[in-house]
Amino acid sequence: MADYIESLNLSISYIEASLLEGPNYEKAARIAGMSKASYQRFFLAVAGMTLDEYVRRRRLQYAVTELMDTEHKIIDIAVKCGYQSAAAFSRSIRSFTGYTPSQIRKQGTSVHFPKLSFQIQMKEGEMSVNETSIVRIEEYKNQKAVCFSVDCTDPENEAWGRLSEWCRKNIPDRTARKYIGVAPLGHHPQGEEHQNASEHTKHPYTAMMYLIGDECNQDEFYGKKVEDAPSGLFLVNDASLNQFDENGDIDMALSLIKASEAFVEFIKQNPEYAFDCQAHIFYEEHIFSEKWFQKGGVPDGFRMWVPILKKQ
Repeated sequence: MADYIESLNLSISYIEASLLEGPNYEKAARIAGMSKASYQRFFLAVAGMTLDEYVRRRRLQYAVTELMDTEHKIIDIAVKCGYQSAAAFSRSIRSFTGYTPSQIRKQGTSVHFPKLSFQIQMKEGEMSVNETSIVRIEEYKNQKAVCFSVDCTDPENEAWGRLSEWCRKNIPDRTARKYIGVAPLGHHPQGEEHQNASEHTKHPYTAMMYLIGDECNQDEFYGKKVEDAPSGLFLVNDASLNQFDENGDIDMALSLIKASEAFVEFIKQNPEYAFDCQAHIFYEEHIFSEKWFQKGGVPDGFRMWVPILKKQ
């Protein structure tokens, strides 16, 4: 996780070094270890603004510093910061600070927009990057689900395909449900190393849909046996599907491996908790839109659940 944060901060250093000529967001994302789309979404979540807005404000901050600390002509500063006219530059500076460039040169301004820095923060069972939660403790008990279990080659597609077909026939509010997947023996039960997104190994896998309300009191729901859902304490991480194989395909397994670094860091920072080694598995929460139910593909969102224990 420390390496993850370091990579993010290195990406910001690159953006800062190329503010005036215009940073390449693809390069910034590669430095951070993400795809461009994932990097832009992560930046918006953590910084509360788009990359474009961050670059614009940092350029204006550079311009303000130039106005206050140098005697460079205002038009030269404007051109250096990417403005084609003094009028456009003046409007932007006034919107940013409340003052014109000439006023700032005479009296200064207290407006300051600093360089972004990513930091890990811990509070009340939650780990955040800056103010954005990335790992949190959640407890589940007395939950019920219907399950679709298979043991075959490429079992994830098979299990989720069966669940999707059943949901389309029976569940009108399917996009509002909670969906969990688990490989009870792991995705590589023979001990093989993960290769790429296209590998197809044989192993058991279960896809499940959680039930709600009175549905939980039934023995059977639309022809499916009602079963106990996973229960206990879990570390939950909103994982980004941001890792790709050599063919450019989203590698879900590698993305989960990357996301698991945050769990390790959380346990290091919170010694009163420990991983539940007896469970030795993790759960995958898939978030589906109606488009997924109709056409399949990559989930619209993804969370990892890792079982933990609170030490006595």
